[in-house]
Amino acid sequence: MNGRMTLLPLLLFIAAQDKFPDVPAFYVRQAEQTLGRMTVDEKLTYIGGEDSMFIRAIPRLGLPRIKMSDGPVGVRTWGSAPAYPAGTCLASTFDPELVQQFGFSIARDARARGVNIWLAPGVNLARITQNGRNFEYEGEDPYLTARNAVTIIKAVQWQEVSTTVKHFAANDHENDRNSDSSEVDERTLREIYLRPFEAAIREGMSGAAMCGYNKVNGIYCSENEWLLRKVLRQDWGYEGVMMSDWGAAHSTLNDFQNGLDLEMPDAAFMTPAKLKPLLASGQITEAQLDEKVRRILQLIYRFHWTERPQEDPSIPRDNPASDKVALQIAREGTVLLKNDGVLPLDKTRVHKIVVLGPGNRVINGGGSSTTHPFHSVSIDEGIKQIGGDGVQVAYYPVIGKINEAFEFKGYENGLKAEYFAGKKLEGAPLQTRQETGIDYEWGGNPPGPGVPGIDFSTRWTGSFRAPADGIFVFAARSDDGIRIWIDGNKVLDSWIDRGAVTDTFRLTLKKGQLYGLKVEFYQGGGDAVAKFGMLPVEQLLNQSLPTAELKAADAVVVSVGFDEVSESEGMDRPYSLPTEQVLLIQNAIKLNPRTIVVNHSGAAIDTKGWLDHTPAFIQAWYPGQSGNQALAEILFGDVNPSGKLVTTFPVDIKGTYYESAYPPKAGKIVYREGLFMGYRWFDKNRVTPRFAFGSGLSYTTFKLSGLKLSTLSNGVEATTTITNTGSRAGTEVIQLYAGYDKSRVARAARELKGYRRVELAPGESKTVSIPLEQHALDYWDTPTQKWVTERGNVTVWLGTSSRDLALHKTYTVR
Repeated sequence: MNGRMTLLPLLLFIAAQDKFPDVPAFYVRQAEQTLGRMTVDEKLTYIGGEDSMFIRAIPRLGLPRIKMSDGPVGVRTWGSAPAYPAGTCLASTFDPELVQQFGFSIARDARARGVNIWLAPGVNLARITQNGRNFEYEGEDPYLTARNAVTIIKAVQWQEVSTTVKHFAANDHENDRNSDSSEVDERTLREIYLRPFEAAIREGMSGAAMCGYNKVNGIYCSENEWLLRKVLRQDWGYEGVMMSDWGAAHSTLNDFQNGLDLEMPDAAFMTPAKLKPLLASGQITEAQLDEKVRRILQLIYRFHWTERPQEDPSIPRDNPASDKVALQIAREGTVLLKNDGVLPLDKTRVHKIVVLGPGNRVINGGGSSTTHPFHSVSIDEGIKQIGGDGVQVAYYPVIGKINEAFEFKGYENGLKAEYFAGKKLEGAPLQTRQETGIDYEWGGNPPGPGVPGIDFSTRWTGSFRAPADGIFVFAARSDDGIRIWIDGNKVLDSWIDRGAVTDTFRLTLKKGQLYGLKVEFYQGGGDAVAKFGMLPVEQLLNQSLPTAELKAADAVVVSVGFDEVSESEGMDRPYSLPTEQVLLIQNAIKLNPRTIVVNHSGAAIDTKGWLDHTPAFIQAWYPGQSGNQALAEILFGDVNPSGKLVTTFPVDIKGTYYESAYPPKAGKIVYREGLFMGYRWFDKNRVTPRFAFGSGLSYTTFKLSGLKLSTLSNGVEATTTITNTGSRAGTEVIQLYAGYDKSRVARAARELKGYRRVELAPGESKTVSIPLEQHALDYWDTPTQKWVTERGNVTVWLGTSSRDLALHKTYTVR
């Protein structure tokens, strides 16, 4: 990582101390002195936030107002800020030093805005492909996520900005997140889903943690005594602040007694008015209240927030140093998944490039992590910049606006609309009327006279004639549930509480034929959105494609996937790309065999129907403000791709655990696959994925040779030689997987337990060593409530993905 500022040696020193470098007794004593001067009323008001993003000031005690900001891909709450690539892109670098630089940059961005507490990192795992927040996190592997979390936390907190590890715990989907229960056994929780949190707490010493919206085994995270008091406080010894996610608290007594310290964004349940009677009756005590306030005060003194202004005006808000880090993350985290010789593009031969599709300027996923940068680069701009004057670039968005489907009004005599009280379309309609279409955003307002603004349902019935022959895309957008029948056949069933989500499906219609339609919708709380319509997508595509330019182009880049509207907090996304995007890819390939597909998503997508015919495929994740410059550098070979997948891409979702793991049923999402999540499931069931965890192509080739295992006091060390056998300089990620040959308990065949990123010139060889600590292979024994080291033979594999493992050796744990 030549030319980078690095804190790694210092942070390794801090890690070796296993504590923040201040003297703990100093800030503990300060907190105790201040706590002794606080009135009961001050304490009661202190455990609820104010103005959405603050802990209130108490001037008479010298306590400043504590400012927070959303993350995890930027300091996004207080105006424009550097927008970094998504967490999945950062994790795909497998580069600890760059991860550290990300943490360093985030802290500087926070200090430039006077932010004390950064609401990140997010360490939930990509259990399913559809989770709307997968992009914020670090992929499907707990070891990789844990290592990155610790590095980020130490880098951020070294500069006296507190992190907030989130969302504790098993908050692995978004639809119905406020009511669903994650049903998961303790061993699976301990070994998979809690591992990153444990590392963040015990090694990283994150100043704060945030509970999830969901329930775990039937109890909300905010009041889950087992999670907050048993695991977090008792087992891990955590003394930091446990805050609620925004609006994730659900009760007064349970939240207070079972471990919540700070209710955000303000006090709705842990209010003075609700807590004082509990104090008076003895149901809660002032000593319990002191525990919560003490933790907040210790956080303040630990990071010296009373001693100086948090805002550092010497740091520019639009920081060129941050932009460099964002660019480097995109360079290293972009993953080349397929290349049939099209890439890299030769600037001396490629003079005309056409860019198609809706993803030309996508940089972010959506929700509370969406960061609006001061400047950004689109794909066509990046290609122009890197290609130079000799390359002409034309951009065509084509048919990326599925919302136009909702303008459809071609129903025979309109639609009969019936509005009912309640969610079940029962009883006599409150109102019946004819409507010309279904295109409503009522918010919380009543949809008509006599109909409530919440807790109602609607049925539309009618028919339509197809205006043309061909493939039509049908789109339905709803908040909450919607289901659709065409000619008596149910074609869509999304009958669940959720935020506004657009579902699509496609049908082939015959011009002039009459089709029956029934649409049912219910509103379960919050805003109400109901939209439905169709587009003759095949016809529109044929009309809008620049056919002649595509045929004449030296290369075509098709940008597809999702964006901050379609992949976002608060909703889950489809596994499949939108139909119009699949058709766009297929048509582009037919017109030009030098087509490169670039995808934006936080996890796997369905590649059936187009990947086999696609010459080149790049997973760009959400690349941040400068990510499309990095993409152009990779396209032209100025940068040799080195990113590695951190989520598994299945060939087909059917038959995998993904299919049965989602959606929730009856308010429960059951983790039936247990420990065998992600690549572990594919290995256990001997199913070949489309693209394996840890995979990613390069423009050069590498060879591993000569594996040697050496005994360490706490495990073993694997040593190998890696050689660049190609003609270009490049970087490879050596991955170490380990697993017991036989075990008394169910185990994955192998799991990631180490990695090294290695840069090599053509023909160069390097010797690389990767340690494997024995405790990383321990299993959780629920009956004894202990981690257990098992005797037996352990095989160590070294390779370049979870499925490309060239070397292996076995040692014995005695």
